[in-house]
Amino acid sequence: MNRKKLFFGIFIAAALIVLYTPILLIIVFAFSESGTISLSSFEFGFANFRELFTDTRILTAIFNTLFIATVAAFLATVIGTMASVGMLKMKRRAQSGLMALNLTPLINATIVTSFSLVLMFATLGMLSMGYIRLILAHTLVALPIVMIIVLPKLRNMDNSLFDAAMDLGAKPSQALLKVVIPQLMPALIGAFLVGFTISVDEFIITNFNNSGIDTIPTLVYARFGFRVQGVMRALSALVFLAIFVALVIVNARMSRKKRSASAG
Repeated sequence: MNRKKLFFGIFIAAALIVLYTPILLIIVFAFSESGTISLSSFEFGFANFRELFTDTRILTAIFNTLFIATVAAFLATVIGTMASVGMLKMKRRAQSGLMALNLTPLINATIVTSFSLVLMFATLGMLSMGYIRLILAHTLVALPIVMIIVLPKLRNMDNSLFDAAMDLGAKPSQALLKVVIPQLMPALIGAFLVGFTISVDEFIITNFNNSGIDTIPTLVYARFGFRVQGVMRALSALVFLAIFVALVIVNARMSRKKRSASAG
């Protein structure tokens, strides 16, 4: 038994080292004053961060990325939750068919999805609507993930509470907002964060549909190519640290709520 625990401990440690060593190196060399990525010439400083916060194009790209990701994740969470509630009222066979249809964009190649979105926006005459195109495209990309997260939580809920609220005179919208949503809140927060992360990370679809609007991935590709310059290391470090802090805060709050519920 001890050997099994040791084996799995070594395996997990090795996996974590492989996953996080590149990220840690980026964070360390984000403070490289000399601009090199050699330990022998490493000089600690904040020049990369000063350049990051004085470059207007990079700041604009950061704003665009956060704005589009926030709106797209919110829309995907709202639409995905409503769709999941509707699917729950269907028969099991219909649910299976719709879920298979919902998974198609995830299985489909991203390049095919990108071309499809370009053709759709061209048909609708929306090629010049940069922000709207990106928000809609990122919402469509995040929507299947939201439904995958929310639907299982809905199935595990006590559906009689919704029906009881309706019997007591609540409108469907009131029952949804006051009965269903509070129980779904952990799943909704998780779905929003996953949708936000997908939007921030999305490059191919963004590159085909941005209409000249810079986001972090497209700016890195267009301006720096495959050269990881100092300012890009600083930006990558800040993005990772921001996501890490957000996840720690969310997990801490959820753990506190679980302890409170258990104590009550």
